[in-house]
Amino acid sequence: MLLLVALAVSCGVIAWLRIPVIARDTFWAEDGRTFISSAAWGGPSVLFQPYGGYLHTVPRLVAAAVVLLPVSWWALATTATACAIAGALAVVVFVCARDLVPWLPARCFIAGLTVIAPLAPREVLGNLANLHSVFLWTLFWIVLARPRRLRSAIVLSIVAFLGAMTEIQALFLAPLLLVRSRDRLVWVVRAGVIAGLVVQLVVTVGWPRAANTNPGVDPLSIAYGYLINAVMPLAVPQSRLGAVLASTGPAVGIAVLAVIAAGVVYVMVRGTHGQRLLAVAALSGSVLIYVASVATNPNTFYDYARLSSAQLSTVWLTRYGVVPSMLLALVLPLAAAIAFGRRHRLPALSWSVVAVAAVSVALIAAQLGPQWTRRSDGPAWQPQLAAAFAECRSDDELRFVNLKETIGWKVTVPCVDLTGRADADR
Repeated sequence: MLLLVALAVSCGVIAWLRIPVIARDTFWAEDGRTFISSAAWGGPSVLFQPYGGYLHTVPRLVAAAVVLLPVSWWALATTATACAIAGALAVVVFVCARDLVPWLPARCFIAGLTVIAPLAPREVLGNLANLHSVFLWTLFWIVLARPRRLRSAIVLSIVAFLGAMTEIQALFLAPLLLVRSRDRLVWVVRAGVIAGLVVQLVVTVGWPRAANTNPGVDPLSIAYGYLINAVMPLAVPQSRLGAVLASTGPAVGIAVLAVIAAGVVYVMVRGTHGQRLLAVAALSGSVLIYVASVATNPNTFYDYARLSSAQLSTVWLTRYGVVPSMLLALVLPLAAAIAFGRRHRLPALSWSVVAVAAVSVALIAAQLGPQWTRRSDGPAWQPQLAAAFAECRSDDELRFVNLKETIGWKVTVPCVDLTGRADADR
């Protein structure tokens, strides 16, 4: 238990530290405009309000709790809670990976990918808008889990239900639910996933997402984008990725993918049935999630194959590569776990696999510091409050004010949350 608590706290702190100071106090996208604003002036029904064609249950619940705090804390509390949830989900991954990755160092690293994935700080870590991506990664492990006690199965089932009620892309995991298992505890866990997905399907049929009318992205650009967003970040820091692309094109990405493919081959030859399933599911799921995300949300900045070298030097990086990158990153530690267990029978080969995995871990660990995020330029939340307070106090009939957040969006705040609480503190 102490190990699990330590892992949760460590991963939560790492997530927090990877986000620059100004970004911690800045709302990202739907966090302010959709979740916090709705929680602040909407009723309880907003917890069940679809957005973008599906439910976002956990972000809605977090927002409902955050708006109970003083308004000056809202942005920081949102970031901190999202980081804490990511830390807790890292523990879920650690527990679920127990049978498939028995070697403790490899399992700790794989669980840590929840917060140390190279591109995660850019848009995924520390916000509610993209918390669903962390849940998708966690659900991947939950559907493969083999709980040993009913209590554990029930807890995982609850987490699975909340995850599926937050991330409709969990539908991509449906094939894994068809894998036969005679263990009734497995189906206790999977019942949570299935229940959540059934609700999401009903919602998306009844309140479908608006159609994307942009031209489709050509297959070559999708393939190149996969290398750029899912593969290359495992070896190249975000700050250097554009320069490497401009000088070498897809060569580095292809080389990294070849090493990962070799790791898959090793797992297929030396691993157990469950480990082989894990490797195949990780590789195929990585490709599927990226391709489906870009294909259903096309835009001109995904046309990577048409970019010149100069354009590649400032290439657009998308959050759609984060979960696919996590899935790829687990392959070499998995291979190392298998190799470590066979180190007495195949010493040279086994230690070579462990060494390659260690290099991959080092390349990812080298990117652990604070990263540039899409909210690194603010606007920070707290500096805006004095002007908003004055605006509310100067007009007795004013009910709401709009504060700035990222990408030109605004956060609607009731004046009573500014003046009422401020007066109470005087």
